[in-house]
Amino acid sequence: MKNQSINSELTTYFSLLTPEQKNSVVEMIKSFLKTDEPKRISKTQYNKELEEAEKRVTEGKYYTEKEAEKMLSKW
Repeated sequence: MKNQSINSELTTYFSLLTPEQKNSVVEMIKSFLKTDEPKRISKTQYNKELEEAEKRVTEGKYYTEKEAEKMLSKW
């Protein structure tokens, strides 16, 4: 019964989050599920991820340090 309560509570809170917050929560949950042994990625995948990150920065899709601190203060 307790597990159902936790799932229900999680669903309720999750639905109140913005898409960006939802993504952060999902990534955090994924981090709990990862093993201690890091998985290696290919150079191609690494370069792809770098290009995607650079594109986000170029498009202004990032948070400044002050913005991040302000967001963290609300947690």
